[in-house]
Amino acid sequence: MKRGFTLIELVFVIVVLGIISMFGADLYTKIYKSYVHVRAVNQLEARTQNAMMLITNRLEDRIKSSTIGRELSSNQFVPISGLTDPKYDILEWIGQSVETRNINKRNPGWSGFMSMSQLRDIKWKADADKGDAGYIADTRVAFNMVSLGSDFPEVAKIVRNLRAKTYNVPSVNYEVAVIFGIVTNDASPTSVNIGYGYDRKVDVNGSNRVLIAVGRPSIAGSGKIQGETIRINQYPLNPNNDNSQEFSEQYYIAHSAYAIVPDQVVTYTKDNAGNLSKNFNLLFKYNYRPWSTAKDDANSYDKASSALLAEDVSLFRFKDDNGAVALKLCMRDDGRNFDPSELDLNVCKAQVVY
Repeated sequence: MKRGFTLIELVFVIVVLGIISMFGADLYTKIYKSYVHVRAVNQLEARTQNAMMLITNRLEDRIKSSTIGRELSSNQFVPISGLTDPKYDILEWIGQSVETRNINKRNPGWSGFMSMSQLRDIKWKADADKGDAGYIADTRVAFNMVSLGSDFPEVAKIVRNLRAKTYNVPSVNYEVAVIFGIVTNDASPTSVNIGYGYDRKVDVNGSNRVLIAVGRPSIAGSGKIQGETIRINQYPLNPNNDNSQEFSEQYYIAHSAYAIVPDQVVTYTKDNAGNLSKNFNLLFKYNYRPWSTAKDDANSYDKASSALLAEDVSLFRFKDDNGAVALKLCMRDDGRNFDPSELDLNVCKAQVVY
């Protein structure tokens, strides 16, 4: 006699399996949703952290007194130390030229220290014993500055390549900004208005960039005093100091200003309460010189080279923090993993850059 299942046993097993399947499917759904949520948060955190890292890496080498906040709509700007209104949505600064300083050689491109005893007028010839002119009497005209341990021919070469507009065709413009340490230390907030050329004026006498001397590095003589010489073409007259310009042994070289600029800004209603939210991209602007009077040279961020820094940004804020820059960056998922109408996932990162 063959043994088998009765109908009652079969029905019982089906009912039990159905109950288990019902709870199991719900459990699996919750596990999958949790996985998708965690994955989305991790992706968003990584995107936000990467964008923040790119900003801080550049901002660490800023010339502190040159940092400003600018309003995109009106182009008005204020020093970051006086920033109180969130309407200033562009962060802008002049950066030390690390590309020309760290050249992987025994000597740096520029040492950051000049010889105060070797400020000479433009008739002075490096390495010549006779027939040289003497020390300069008026620093408002062109003069030579010696920075022992520097390799200015390499600086000139790198700057020409950085400014090239065509592949393998270096730019003919290799002028750089020379900013003395004493100026950056005692620069008042009001001096930013005339200090760096941020007002977009092109004053031939440099009256809108009184904190910057424009220099032309020597293109020959590496390893000799000639290669340690940079010609200062103009150190503008400071209207706040009629007697003389300020010098110090410490100086900085800069070949570009930088800006973090919102782009494609969209404002929309976030919820039924009428709260507004923004969605925009962040662009990194570089290769422009607010202090420049050279023909066809980019002198403002809207004429500069541009790179996409971050997409789907909901908030970008910055402020002064006792000389440091405090940053806050928020980015959203924006449909990558969730329907924005169901879940508007945002991740924020904060950073202080000294």
